[in-house]
Amino acid sequence: MRGEDVVRWWFKARKGHTLLPLSLAVFAAALYAVQDTTVLLPSIVGSPRVALSLFVPVPLLAFLMAMLESRLPAAETSGVRSTTRLDNALVIAVMAAAVLCSGAVAAVQGAAAAMTGGRNALFLTGLMLLGRAWAGQAAVMFPVGWLVTVVVVGFRGNVPHVWTVIALPVNDPFAAGASLVVFAIGLAAQIRSSRKTA
Repeated sequence: MRGEDVVRWWFKARKGHTLLPLSLAVFAAALYAVQDTTVLLPSIVGSPRVALSLFVPVPLLAFLMAMLESRLPAAETSGVRSTTRLDNALVIAVMAAAVLCSGAVAAVQGAAAAMTGGRNALFLTGLMLLGRAWAGQAAVMFPVGWLVTVVVVGFRGNVPHVWTVIALPVNDPFAAGASLVVFAIGLAAQIRSSRKTA
């Protein structure tokens, strides 16, 4: 099978033609809809004002997991070409598109805070991929667990702790660096786990 035929077959098997545009549309629409909205949420340390944009990447991650788990196990296991690189390329492309969507929403709204959507998507995707190496499809709940932890114990008053990453301001260099590092580790974990199961 030629290289382009393999890519076409793989993309169709991953349902990329339907799930990919839908995931990005939902992400961009949700990010635009929440804008700078914050809500009071109960936590152990009070009731911090939490930006709704923290939760925007969750549907994108669910769609991404659905694509990654849409497999043809027999064909992929017996195939000569590994689909791991294609899966990682898909993850990178989705995250690049999420960052671009965040930039576009920020430009349209005139509010840089929308850029946290892309940064947070990178961090939470990295967590999901790390969890996927051990928990499979159930790892889609790892980012949700992180979000709940951040809401429950991640704030001192209305000030987020540094370890939360996703609750930090848009221009925070630590949050940007941590998001990239966790994302890269997640990609590496995906490569390693796929080699074990191949």
